[in-house]
Amino acid sequence: MKKTIATVLTGSILISASALADGWNFLAGSKPGYQADAAVSLLFGRQSPSTTGLDDGNIAGIELSLNCPLLQPPSNRIRQQISYTRYDEGSTQIDSFEINPHYVVEVSPGLELGGGPGFGYITTSTTGGADPSFLAINLGLSAHYTGLGPVFLGAEYRYQFTTEEDFGATVKDNLNNGRFDIKVGYSF
Repeated sequence: MKKTIATVLTGSILISASALADGWNFLAGSKPGYQADAAVSLLFGRQSPSTTGLDDGNIAGIELSLNCPLLQPPSNRIRQQISYTRYDEGSTQIDSFEINPHYVVEVSPGLELGGGPGFGYITTSTTGGADPSFLAINLGLSAHYTGLGPVFLGAEYRYQFTTEEDFGATVKDNLNNGRFDIKVGYSF
């Protein structure tokens, strides 16, 4: 997992460095004309952990999104999504904190499609067991409809790969999972 994270970070740095020569804007938030276009969303959906003994369950959460202040392409945009979600099924509670930058393209007026990587930190709470925490990397796809004034609707699917941690005296496992959610948001 550490090797995978290092590879993703190295690749991101190399892509960012080569992209600067092609009109990409590094430290976009410090440049004149930058607009954050911030939005807050409520998230509702389903999470499917691949860990033995955990069932598919509902999630709810909140998300803050904005145009990335670090890097913007010459066309389209990168949308930074910072989210917190909670899965609570049976005796297990999973809290996920994630940052998911998506490269977003407007495919028709008001309809945007995007996708990109992400990074996360997951905490768990179980009845009568260990409560491990996990580091994670994500891959996600999203769609947003923004033609409703300041209100928007969205949907996202992402798959998350996690580190492997101790779940007890002899049990080691990961918390890899898929998640589909819908978003109802308000743009400022």
